[in-house]
Amino acid sequence: MKRFAIALSGLLLCLSAPAALAQDASDARVDQLLEVMRARQTLDAVLPQVEASQRQMVQQMSAAKSLTPEQQAQLDRLLQKSMDNVRQVLAWDKMEPVYRDIYRRTFTAEDMDAMIGFYGSPAGQKLLDKMPQLMQNTMAGVQKLLVPMLEDMQRDIESELGPLPVPPPPTEE
Repeated sequence: MKRFAIALSGLLLCLSAPAALAQDASDARVDQLLEVMRARQTLDAVLPQVEASQRQMVQQMSAAKSLTPEQQAQLDRLLQKSMDNVRQVLAWDKMEPVYRDIYRRTFTAEDMDAMIGFYGSPAGQKLLDKMPQLMQNTMAGVQKLLVPMLEDMQRDIESELGPLPVPPPPTEE
């Protein structure tokens, strides 16, 4: 999932590169754009989807394994730690200055005025309403690509380290 976050931030940075010479917009204009675009709400809506995706990937990776209760508890702790890290990294107080900087470096004041007009319109608001569904569908598509890659990585690890031991099932006493 860290790779997904890195790839997403890399994509945002790549998209901002061509407009590096854009005129700076005021903080108020950038804040108005972020507000009308519902940037914070969108970020808040993405976090549960990222967590669900992480859970599903871990479940798929461990589905064929017979984990002991201790191993499952350890896996659960690692997953929770990962999800807590994602929430910390993608918290609005950390992301807002990043968004503000990217938008300010990417768009001119005129661009922002046009986007404020669009996102403030019924069509722009409808697009924003559909954004969580779009993100969910995008993550599902990305997951279809990542799961085989993770399975290949698991096979590579096992070929290098040997098969991971499968504990015997618990016996009833």
